[in-house]
Amino acid sequence: MKRILLIIDPQNSFCDPTGELFVEGASRDMERLTDFIEMNGDAFSRVVVTLDSHNRMHIAHPAWWTDREGNPPAPFTAITADEVQSGHWRASNPEDQPWSQTYMEACGTHVIWPPHCLLGTWGHGVYHPLDTILSRWANRHTDLVMLPKGASRYTEHFSIFQPKVMREGDPASVFHRSLLDDLSGFDEIYVAGEASSHCVADSVRDLVSARPVLAERVVLLTDAMSPVAGFEHLSDAFFTDMATAGVRTATTTEDID
Repeated sequence: MKRILLIIDPQNSFCDPTGELFVEGASRDMERLTDFIEMNGDAFSRVVVTLDSHNRMHIAHPAWWTDREGNPPAPFTAITADEVQSGHWRASNPEDQPWSQTYMEACGTHVIWPPHCLLGTWGHGVYHPLDTILSRWANRHTDLVMLPKGASRYTEHFSIFQPKVMREGDPASVFHRSLLDDLSGFDEIYVAGEASSHCVADSVRDLVSARPVLAERVVLLTDAMSPVAGFEHLSDAFFTDMATAGVRTATTTEDID
């Protein structure tokens, strides 16, 4: 049995209680995942860790937007396409206004997040307890892959496979076909990470949608992922939809045969 462990965005911004976008429960998720790898690491021939990777000036961060009085939106503000069309919100850089309108027409509603996982900062790093065990695993097995995503400032990029909105000419606006092909070479694809309402959900949905035959190979480690507060309904819908698609679930306390 050839297995891969896919860990989505296990970074300080999400997983440390002092992180800019701490996901309630994420630190415990990652501690359980650390124990799981220590107990079952030899069962995996590869570990892939994705890294949310943002610039401070990003369409999902407050600095991108301004209201009529010149104020940025507060984190967790939900901006609507109608509000951008009416001028209630506009791009702080006038050159970005045409794309911002196009983007919002595609999204409908767009949540503003606290600046997080900024390239070159502590928040971008892998949560320390997990990073330590991954280093030990890599010393034995070597095949540890760190995979950045989300560096384009023009679009959300929850999924590891594609941005939320494709932008012509943007290198980020391609489907990550090579990753899909790589995952297709494994008999079981274990998935953990943050958050079950957003990046985990969108990534697994894209995986199953692009190649439905892989659904029965996916195993969600349900106690190694949590939703962003206020978005629990997205996580619930994700688990329901994936169960219907044939995706399996497990916990980190279960031994792998």
